[in-house]
Amino acid sequence: MRCALFAAALALVAGCAELGVVSDGTSVSLGKPSNGQIVDGVKLPNQGDGYFTRDRWRTRNNRYGIEELVSLIKSVASRVQAASHGPRLVVADLSGRGGGPVHTWHRSHQSGRDVDLVYFMLDKDGKPFEAEAMYELLPDGTAKDGSGMRLDIPRTWRLVRELLTAHEATVQFVFMYAPFAEMLAEHAEKRGEPAALILRARKAMKQPGDSALHNDHMHVRIFCPKADRAFGCQDFGPLDLRVEREAEDAALEAAARNAPVDAITPAIPPSS
Repeated sequence: MRCALFAAALALVAGCAELGVVSDGTSVSLGKPSNGQIVDGVKLPNQGDGYFTRDRWRTRNNRYGIEELVSLIKSVASRVQAASHGPRLVVADLSGRGGGPVHTWHRSHQSGRDVDLVYFMLDKDGKPFEAEAMYELLPDGTAKDGSGMRLDIPRTWRLVRELLTAHEATVQFVFMYAPFAEMLAEHAEKRGEPAALILRARKAMKQPGDSALHNDHMHVRIFCPKADRAFGCQDFGPLDLRVEREAEDAALEAAARNAPVDAITPAIPPSS
């Protein structure tokens, strides 16, 4: 049954028999984000430690991703809330069950490697709150509706930082409105964040040229897990961040073989 599912979902691969193995033992992302499928996708619970999903997205049932993406969302949300003691992360759409087209809402989100996250927000009094919707924001980060709500830059930067340094998955893009990307990078510089991290963030934080401005939410995409590439998972776009992460991981593995665990230092330190 599993082999039949895999063969039906992936025209790019000749078949399970030729591969000699069906998968890496977890969910598998097939094809590209805009033309793909998921085998044995994992459903993100509607709420968890540090995050939740509002009914407007829950009822769509675009709650599925590959295991690495779901693990990333859960872990990052938990770490951000533990560090900021603020509102939970509002998680919108992932992919549909099994992946494939969801044209009603997205052109991508097909292969289990995409998720929409609502920006952290401040109300008119400057207090953090859990957004009920995706609020369209002006270039200065204030709400277009004149309500006084605005982008919570410190918490949103912490979210981006956690995404880019997480080891549950390697993030390729954090699609967002260009003015917000610049504000976050400037905030990071003022905080004295490592130059390598800021450069990584500037590479990842992109305003897409073929879709909406993303001035009301961020869209996160992870690279194909290494094991999934053998089954037809395809990364589209620059691979710099994937190459950097794989080099870091290789260096840490080499260090682990030759040094005490407490002597191993990652290239970018964890958040404080």
